[in-house]
Amino acid sequence: MRALAALIVLIFHFISFSDAKGFLIENESIRKYSEFGAQGVELFYIISGFVIYYSLTNSFFGIRFYPKYFLKRLARIFPPFLGTIFLICLVPFVFGWVFPYSVTQLLQNATLTVDLFRDSQWMNPIFVTLKVEFLFYLVIGLLVIPMRKSTWVYGLITFSALFSTSYFHSIDLVHNTPFFLVGIACSEIYKSRNELLNYALIAACFIFLVVLFPLEDSVIAGIGVVFLLWIAIKSKFLERIGQFSYSLYLTHGFSGGSFLYYCKNQTHVDWNPWVYLAIAVCAAIGFSYCYYWVIEKRAISWSKKIRY
Repeated sequence: MRALAALIVLIFHFISFSDAKGFLIENESIRKYSEFGAQGVELFYIISGFVIYYSLTNSFFGIRFYPKYFLKRLARIFPPFLGTIFLICLVPFVFGWVFPYSVTQLLQNATLTVDLFRDSQWMNPIFVTLKVEFLFYLVIGLLVIPMRKSTWVYGLITFSALFSTSYFHSIDLVHNTPFFLVGIACSEIYKSRNELLNYALIAACFIFLVVLFPLEDSVIAGIGVVFLLWIAIKSKFLERIGQFSYSLYLTHGFSGGSFLYYCKNQTHVDWNPWVYLAIAVCAAIGFSYCYYWVIEKRAISWSKKIRY
């Protein structure tokens, strides 16, 4: 599922690629349909809700372990992320551009605090989604403690979080709460706990998605539930990509995007746009695989050393 999420986001970004010379894929209908790939982000949220909640409720996690939990998440997420910022900083030098980032902007991006400052900007739009993920890690690490003690408390917290979507829709984490809750509910059902309550929670999430969100968000949530609970995806290719899906998600803009920009601005290169697209996808997968082995695998190792 991680592989699917990363790949559809990647394909959406490459099909939508544009520069001063125009779009890579000129057919507007194809670009419009490819926008569904943006929902790969929501699929990542559903997976995170499932995996993180499952992990925390399948251990002797308590408030005294929260600092270690926080450090474990930092060690897993930030080294590959900071490496991506370094790669983005290389792009202006590669193409001979003026370096566009200030030290302040670099620090704000590196700490995922850009939205706290009025005039700051994200260096890459995907960093916004990473911020949402990390905020979820921080919050669920605290909420899971009372949630696991009582079915009533679990229901109160989850349904209150869902209803808060109506009132605090503009806050990124709250806005995406239904997706995380779908993953959490699937985790409980997967462990055969409070199935009726959690099916009710999933149904309530879908009602909120239908009412407050675009149709494609409900579709991706449905796909997430089906794959988490009923259909096992058996593909060695997807399993392998799933291993380095985080690296693929982080670096595809640097590798594949840089390739597309270079080729579109070379007068002696005039291939079919779909050839460009296919090569960009292969370049992104190949680069992210190397990035996984050099950077992300080390982060995974550091994270595993922090135990609670």
